[in-house]
Amino acid sequence: MIQCKDFAPRITERGPFGGASEYESFSEVVSAVNQWIENTTIQVINVETVVLPDRIEGTSDDVYGLTSSNGFYPVMISQGVTINCFQCVRVWYRE
Repeated sequence: MIQCKDFAPRITERGPFGGASEYESFSEVVSAVNQWIENTTIQVINVETVVLPDRIEGTSDDVYGLTSSNGFYPVMISQGVTINCFQCVRVWYRE
């Protein structure tokens, strides 16, 4: 069965109200992906970069990083309303 796993930068420093203020770089995310691939017994099918919104259902800051310092993209979804999107790595694999 083909599966995928997304990797996004994790928060490295919190702001004054508990929100994120500093994040892993994209190269740190790529290093985490390489480490995960080395430590698992999977067959990698494809690796790609994807841009994902900063709010992803079923995730939390400590489990799935939601932001990136060098991969931050504000996207306007309607007049005056923007969402933050972040560059992530998606690994397609077979167990």
